[in-house]
Amino acid sequence: MKAVTFQGVGDVRVETVNDPVIKDPADVILRVTTAAICGSDLHLYHGKIPGMLPGMVMGHEYVGIVEEVGPQVRAFRKGDRVVGAFHVACGCCRQCRRGAYNQCERGGVLGYGMAFGNLEGTQAEYARIPFADYTLRKVPEGLTDEQALFAGDILTTAYGAVRNSGLSPGETVAVVGCGPVGIMAVMSALAVGASKVFAVDLVRERTELAARLGAIPVPSKEVNPVSKINEWTDGEGVDVVIEAVGGPATLQLAFELVRGGGRVSAVGVTSEDRFAFPLMQSLVKDLTFRIGVANIHRDIDAVLALVRGGRIDPTVVVTHRISLEEAPEGYRLFDQRQAGKVVIKLN
Repeated sequence: MKAVTFQGVGDVRVETVNDPVIKDPADVILRVTTAAICGSDLHLYHGKIPGMLPGMVMGHEYVGIVEEVGPQVRAFRKGDRVVGAFHVACGCCRQCRRGAYNQCERGGVLGYGMAFGNLEGTQAEYARIPFADYTLRKVPEGLTDEQALFAGDILTTAYGAVRNSGLSPGETVAVVGCGPVGIMAVMSALAVGASKVFAVDLVRERTELAARLGAIPVPSKEVNPVSKINEWTDGEGVDVVIEAVGGPATLQLAFELVRGGGRVSAVGVTSEDRFAFPLMQSLVKDLTFRIGVANIHRDIDAVLALVRGGRIDPTVVVTHRISLEEAPEGYRLFDQRQAGKVVIKLN
């Protein structure tokens, strides 16, 4: 089969690799119909994730058709159209029984190298999905591939960050970083009932998109975001900040934007080891800070229901639709911020 493979820093290629096979009775083999390039794939592209070896298949956002099922699979059969989580979970270990599927003792991330389970990715014609009964969901009737696609990663990641923040209807939110995950966070916060959502980003085009979705744009290259948001909140700051970038500077900004007693929920994937935590500021302001890998299995059904009900349209972030053979160019455009979300159409 054809697949997108990692070859080195800044070097991905479409090559012929071995077709996936059932390795465990709980596996499913999918014929991938739609995939996407994720912002976290760029950490691989830049060589910042250990254990990604030349020749490994990339990708973890996917919709596909079930082609083969292992003997222990009960929820799916050949021909089902499904979307799946970017991380797999067994559903049976202590962490999964607690609902912490993102901490599964047997889990891993598709297409993310040796350090994350050594699982082949989904930017390919076919893919093996472990623990299929827990990792996959049938695509609801009436949804297109693109509408369902991001429920397996960035949309549910953003929704989960909003959920983890404890947002109540009527509260105010600032989303720091309005790339694809940030835009999903804007839509999720509005769907949950935020009274105002401030969209903060250096790139004006991103804040303008957020404005079209109902947010208040804060182009931080042109205005001071702290001053601007203080104007809108009578100097108090927002109840909740969703940090959707994953860098020390944006985390610092998040702590400056939140009100006393407020919450910061960080969801941006980072390759940084540490940042200077504002300990005294957090103590004095009585802040809550939460960060973690998205718990897709916990929230994917709620997200699919919101999309099906027309409350969220995840396709607004798609700017490029390409073939599998064009994936290296898609990576280049995405890396250079010449593209929003890049979708790969296979079948």
